[in-house]
Amino acid sequence: MAIISKQQIYEELLVRKNSLYNPFPYDDTDKIQFDFKEELSDDECLTGDLNTYWMNIAGCLSYILNGNEKSIPRGQLEWLCLTFFDIFIQYKFLEGKLADYPTFLKEYLNYERVRLLLLSYLSLK
Repeated sequence: MAIISKQQIYEELLVRKNSLYNPFPYDDTDKIQFDFKEELSDDECLTGDLNTYWMNIAGCLSYILNGNEKSIPRGQLEWLCLTFFDIFIQYKFLEGKLADYPTFLKEYLNYERVRLLLLSYLSLK
């Protein structure tokens, strides 16, 4: 098993930075809202909740790439430790259905990969 250095993780984060700025998967999130209108209340906005969660990840990445990892607010770090479905439990029923929404799944997995890299980076001294 290869040991990955903090520098190697940083370099991968640098490469992945631009992948976070793909167009938002509105078509899939709209389809999810429509497909699961019975499960979701009128107050729930998947697009807004995803945007908030993903921007937290992008924000943490920005702190690290700008050399300010010690300045990441505690609340952002707490969210970084949790998956989208841990924070927004009202969408937990979607976890097993993501493959039905390929654009959404691709973006979700991309942000998850960056989130896990960030956690690995922050855990190394």
